[in-house]
Amino acid sequence: NDRQFGSSYMSGIVHLLSDKKELRKQVGALSLIFVILAPGCLGSTDQSEPDIFYGEDINPPRPTPNFVLIDQNDDPVAFNDYLGDVVVVAFLFTRCPDVCPQVSANMAWIADSLGDDLGVEAHLLSITVDPWYDNSSVLWNYAYDRGLGWPHLSSDLEVMEPVWRSFEVGLETYANDSDGDGTVDGFDLCPDTPEGEQTDADGCGVETQQSEGELKAMHHPLYYIDHTTGTIIVDRQGNQRVYWGDFVWNADMVLEDIRHLMGESA
Repeated sequence: NDRQFGSSYMSGIVHLLSDKKELRKQVGALSLIFVILAPGCLGSTDQSEPDIFYGEDINPPRPTPNFVLIDQNDDPVAFNDYLGDVVVVAFLFTRCPDVCPQVSANMAWIADSLGDDLGVEAHLLSITVDPWYDNSSVLWNYAYDRGLGWPHLSSDLEVMEPVWRSFEVGLETYANDSDGDGTVDGFDLCPDTPEGEQTDADGCGVETQQSEGELKAMHHPLYYIDHTTGTIIVDRQGNQRVYWGDFVWNADMVLEDIRHLMGESA
């Protein structure tokens, strides 16, 4: 009986040890799953570059050199005047047919949402990428028509270029006119206008490509601008910290990123 008991006892120990080994395997597997799924483990493992913002973190932060541009009221605006506050900088041009009006609408929502903090703790700036056309009076009309109260800035090309570079703005001007109607492709809503037909402001033939009562005044830009940029949020020290692409804006999250930077000390 003792021998039988001892044999059963040893069998139980072996079985228990086997169970423990299996348990350790399962715990190890769960631990591995947890490590893989833990926040940050699917992204960069570089702890020197934490992911703080909803937008794209700019790592390392880029300092913004001072610049002086002219606003829609024909007054000079110096960037260094905003040091100590958070600045949201957007790039656009007034003849942009697609994303720029939405960028302005997004900025207007941010302005309203900031409330009393706008102009005190945080500021908005819109900078043109088309200084050849967007002078102060054009920018005034653009801002006035949309009820936009913050500075819209332009200047001479030689002044604008280093500003674009400091924010890593890429742009290209081109004058492609595939159908030869006098309206460059970027603005041409009717790319197959019959040869020789007079066109309206959208590059549509006035005889064959019009809806009744919708003929627009002629205006033929001689070039189009393709710019790759977004909105940049600058912290109180003048460092560019957050990037939001024009096509991925989430206004609530942009506002959260602004407020995060407002919470940092100057």
